[in-house]
Amino acid sequence: MGEQDSSGIAREYRRTRRMPPQTVLTVTAGVLVGTVSVLSMAASRASVWNGFAIAVWTALVTRAVLEQWRARTSVTADGVTVRGALRTRTWAWSDIYRIRVEDDKQGFPRWSGYLYALDGRRARLPHIDEYQMPDPIAEVADLYATAVRLGLVSPQTRPDVEARIERGARRRTARRRSAVVALVVTAAMFVLDGWLLFTDRPTHTFLLVLCVPVLCQPLAFLALDRVGEARAARTS
Repeated sequence: MGEQDSSGIAREYRRTRRMPPQTVLTVTAGVLVGTVSVLSMAASRASVWNGFAIAVWTALVTRAVLEQWRARTSVTADGVTVRGALRTRTWAWSDIYRIRVEDDKQGFPRWSGYLYALDGRRARLPHIDEYQMPDPIAEVADLYATAVRLGLVSPQTRPDVEARIERGARRRTARRRSAVVALVVTAAMFVLDGWLLFTDRPTHTFLLVLCVPVLCQPLAFLALDRVGEARAARTS
């Protein structure tokens, strides 16, 4: 539960309870991969892949740790401030359209608070989720009702903003699915590269395992985004 003042609008949400499971897994995996990579580099000569693995997992672990201890959401009569792992953003109430809790069945945490601006963009509100409070839906409903009562936001629905929000949701779906496509392609390239190595053929590990998936993801995103927009146009 966020800290409140007497007016009910000034609140601060930060980590006060357990860490989400995915953060624990990320930190654990990062430590294990880093340890294995360092031992491998110590036992033999350093390789590009070991250095790359250390750099990537160090960045992931650092971000995960910063999100737990630095990130927070601050609400005042002037607006909402989101301090993330690396940057801080502030929205005045005049630029805020809605504050909602959404169900992301494929995400962790599953129930998270989001701020929607008038341009349709959304920002996650750190620590407004089921890991840090018993009922994030009730908390956000109370926060939004307080903002409406104080005249900070308008409760009226704006079709143009809703259209931009729906467009953003479709783009996120396309982006998530394109990432899955890239992972599948990466797995296929690993198999192909292993087959080339097993059959004593020339291997192209960097090209197959890294370059091909990186090129596939934006192409898959463009195709999936176009399909999503065509489907939305038909249903509307």
